[in-house]
Amino acid sequence: MLSSRNRSKKMCKFFKIETGRLKFKMYKNTGTFLLIFLLGRTAFAGIVEDNYQTLIISNPLFVMRANELIAVPRKYFPLVNECLFPLVKKGNKIYITQTIDSNYDGHWDELLVQVSLAAHSKDTLQVSWIKKDELQAFQKVTDVHLSLRSNSGIPTAEINEAIRYRGFTQNIAKPYYQMEGPGIENDKVAFRFFFDYRNGKDIYGKILDTLMLDRVGVGASWHEMQYWGKDILKVGNSLGAGAIAVQENNQIIRLGDADTATFKVLYEGPLQASFVLDFKQWDVANGKQNGNETISIRKGNFYYKNDITLSLSRLQHLVAGFANFGIDKVTYSIYNKQFSAISTFGKQADGTDTNLGLAIMFRTDEYIQHATTDSSSSVSNTSCVSLKPSAKKAIYFFACWEKTDQRFSSQEGFQLYLKETATKLANPIELKLLKNK
Repeated sequence: MLSSRNRSKKMCKFFKIETGRLKFKMYKNTGTFLLIFLLGRTAFAGIVEDNYQTLIISNPLFVMRANELIAVPRKYFPLVNECLFPLVKKGNKIYITQTIDSNYDGHWDELLVQVSLAAHSKDTLQVSWIKKDELQAFQKVTDVHLSLRSNSGIPTAEINEAIRYRGFTQNIAKPYYQMEGPGIENDKVAFRFFFDYRNGKDIYGKILDTLMLDRVGVGASWHEMQYWGKDILKVGNSLGAGAIAVQENNQIIRLGDADTATFKVLYEGPLQASFVLDFKQWDVANGKQNGNETISIRKGNFYYKNDITLSLSRLQHLVAGFANFGIDKVTYSIYNKQFSAISTFGKQADGTDTNLGLAIMFRTDEYIQHATTDSSSSVSNTSCVSLKPSAKKAIYFFACWEKTDQRFSSQEGFQLYLKETATKLANPIELKLLKNK
């Protein structure tokens, strides 16, 4: 299935604006997602009957995998007709799918499918190919959103690409952008990213499972409880919600301004959304480097993934951290050979008397140390982990609020979720695609 972004572009008016230190493109989306329930193959007149493949999925764990996503690489389909799109079925059941174009070249790279599997079991699905005009659309559950601040109480047009130049700043009381930068969300949680020299990250706790980023900050303050939830993280001068820095000579140095920083939406839709922040001549400690962060979020998860590309010297370490205002205990957990995490838990949801679990998960073999800075540090009130230098790295940032899910009313429930996630990440559902029939 085409992502909502790619589908809607053909129905959009295109604007190009350049002003001062900023340049961006806006697409006024006039399309909507519809959920269509289709029963039986007869509903799909466009199916190419003599071209289908059998997809066998296997759960290697002795635990139930409910509504989990699998990613089938495009290379599994050696002869892809660009005029056809994959339809995944078992009998009359239609599986929720999304094709994603991760490199933005106009061709999809992976097929995402939402599946459920019993403990240590297998299932067999059928992948057919359907004509574009017969393609069903699923409800949009993940979203990326960037727009300018509204002065009228009406949301401004959505922006898909934006460039900021060195020296760009925002008046925090009246920021240039609606949320001070792009936001990303799913049905569980939302995050925002400061699109200026601060490069900070923040959390919107949600009490509804519907998309709401287009309304956040329009006519009401996100620091007060709204119908959708509220901003639940005090950021200050900390690393906020998983922001990155560099450790050099035992000093933590925030990654700062850049000659240019480019924001671009990669895709969004019923299962996953993603955007990239690309930095040219980024201030990295005492030098300058090119680098990028690719942020993605999947349906049903309480975390985002950050794929980081940044070359550091052997004397530098990448640091990822989150705000810590008064939580004394930081838990360091080794879940398996592949994944570990640092985490805090307590009544730290800003402006409320409710529990919030925060965590950063990372590769076990990349761990060096973790620490918490105090209020006098240049990067203050931050619990962080230092990781071995490598050109490419991935971290996962978790925000688990008890008002979203009662599992997180206790530290035991929060830690169990982290452990279960680490186990599933280390043991993905296995795929086998048989040859075309």
